[in-house]
Amino acid sequence: MNSPNPIPNDTSIPLWVTQSAHYQADVFARQQPNPQKAEQVYRNTLAVCVVNSYLKLLGIQTDVTASDSWNAVIRLASDAADLVVVGRGQLECRAVAPGAETCSVPLESQCDRIGYVIVRLDSDQEATLLGFVDQVNSETLHLKELRPISELPDHLAQQQTRVNLRQWLEGIYQLDWQPPETLLRPKQLVLSHSQAKFQRAKLIELNLNLEHRDVILLFSVMPEHDVLNIRVQLHPAILAEPKPNGTRLIHSTLDCLVPNIKLSLKTEGNELFKEVISRPFPRDNCIQLPIFQGHLGERFTILISIDDLTISEHFQL
Repeated sequence: MNSPNPIPNDTSIPLWVTQSAHYQADVFARQQPNPQKAEQVYRNTLAVCVVNSYLKLLGIQTDVTASDSWNAVIRLASDAADLVVVGRGQLECRAVAPGAETCSVPLESQCDRIGYVIVRLDSDQEATLLGFVDQVNSETLHLKELRPISELPDHLAQQQTRVNLRQWLEGIYQLDWQPPETLLRPKQLVLSHSQAKFQRAKLIELNLNLEHRDVILLFSVMPEHDVLNIRVQLHPAILAEPKPNGTRLIHSTLDCLVPNIKLSLKTEGNELFKEVISRPFPRDNCIQLPIFQGHLGERFTILISIDDLTISEHFQL
């Protein structure tokens, strides 16, 4: 077989199955309680590794260790074959044998996925990415329904960038979400309920005119049994004293929000769930959505709006 082309124009693409992929699959398989489960995990791991290699060739950032398929407990309890595409979501990677006309998709993988890639395991050393679909609605996927694999990068690029709040519980944070004390002044931290263990803040640049100062979005995540309690606040970005590294915020000299900034929460179905608006008088130095709860897999969007400008931040639990 010739060296695979990482950017195909065809409907499918051949790839090598690396020795490291076989090694990882063997490690996971040996942890299983019976041969049937071991074979399932082995094939799933190979499929995930092949897709991961392909996306890396394209320069698409992934985090295989954050995937359910790399979690020993989830791997044992389910038919996990997902790959986390950073900032986008979970991409399902399903393996099929040569000659297969359909692919089995377990029920637990039919939601909270940004796509389904089908990997044909041709031999110990070779595999073929047959194509993908955006979504599935049954446990049997007919391979004739697949879109060309060459369309996958564009499909992934169209997915909304989402912050996975469950990763915060593991100490994994996105670079633009910083510890609150790096962005908020001490008097603002008093309002931030800093006793929450998992907190991050992000500078939101409005950049409209001198009357529309930049703001800081503050998230507090508080686990409680199988749900997460979430508090969302909006603070003005106040002029700060220079830091030891020479940086400082210079986005406002005011300690209050400009009037009529909206902080909104929308469900995955784009339904308005909660909303709060800054007051013209007395001026608000912080606005906050009522604390809300979310379960694993739920998605929502936080919107910051003023005049004709709306900035959206997307999240997943």
